[in-house]
Amino acid sequence: MLKITMKMAAGVTTFGLEGKLAGPWVRELERCWRSATSMQQVHPMCIDLSSVTFIDEDGKVLLGQMYREGAKLVATGCLNKCIVAGIMRAEEQKG
Repeated sequence: MLKITMKMAAGVTTFGLEGKLAGPWVRELERCWRSATSMQQVHPMCIDLSSVTFIDEDGKVLLGQMYREGAKLVATGCLNKCIVAGIMRAEEQKG
């Protein structure tokens, strides 16, 4: 289960995620993100992973795509910080 909360403040759109970013929830997050980016002006995007308990491979791929397209990934906790750092390194090596 993944809870997705979207809020706009100070010109930044933040997606707050709670739970597991895995399985069908990856597609749901992508759908929400695509919907928000298509309707919005050019606002910075922030993906808050502070309350995420698990990220599967598809979730990591989606986060990499979001990062590549300009989203800021925010994480707390050792595991999520390590996952975000790995995604950022991988994307920077591609670029």
